[in-house]
Amino acid sequence: MTRTARKPGPPATRPQPPKLSIREKVYHHLRSRMRQGEVGLADRLVDHEIAASLSVSRMPVREALLQLKHEGLLEGTSRGFVLRRFTPTDIAQMFEVRLLLEPPAAASACESATLEGLAVMSQATEASIKAHESNDIIGYMEANDLFRTTWISQVPNRHLASMITRLADHVEAVRLATLRNPKFREWSLTSTRKITEAFMDKDVEAVQESVRFNLRKAVAAYYATQDSLIEQQNNSA
Repeated sequence: MTRTARKPGPPATRPQPPKLSIREKVYHHLRSRMRQGEVGLADRLVDHEIAASLSVSRMPVREALLQLKHEGLLEGTSRGFVLRRFTPTDIAQMFEVRLLLEPPAAASACESATLEGLAVMSQATEASIKAHESNDIIGYMEANDLFRTTWISQVPNRHLASMITRLADHVEAVRLATLRNPKFREWSLTSTRKITEAFMDKDVEAVQESVRFNLRKAVAAYYATQDSLIEQQNNSA
């Protein structure tokens, strides 16, 4: 008895990522602008102006702005939305919480890291090096953001990962201010390299210490930046 050869089926295709809604596209657009420092403390985000610039209706823009407000990144006013202002005490307390949460979270991410995740971290590190060498500030911040979000995405506890992301987002203005300084960017790059090497080696203790080092350097950079701003204000008075 002869068997009839089966006809080859259609080639396997990779599942396509879900399409983003208009609200989600507007949300990511605004978050990208905020991360790159294109939205300052003096700027107002008005729904109908944003809708007109993006050629979309006001409703999804309004929903995206309200989501950013719910996440604690924006504040509502009578004339639109503005970046939320944090006091130096707020910033110090958020860094204190991050120091408690991020090192052990990074350790758990190290234990469960995938080859794909490690590859993205490595690529982001290389992109950070190139951007720093060419003094590409925006490119560096984008690569740094990809590196950070990638290791956080590998934290098994999703609630913990979400909390860390939100705390980090709240000090976005601090990150923007410090990474514009080549000295502080060099500190950041050193931390990124150390964290990447520790992840690659699956060295949990080194990962914790490297993340802790990075946060402490970020705190030092923040206070140095604040002192510089105060000095400039006194000199111009």
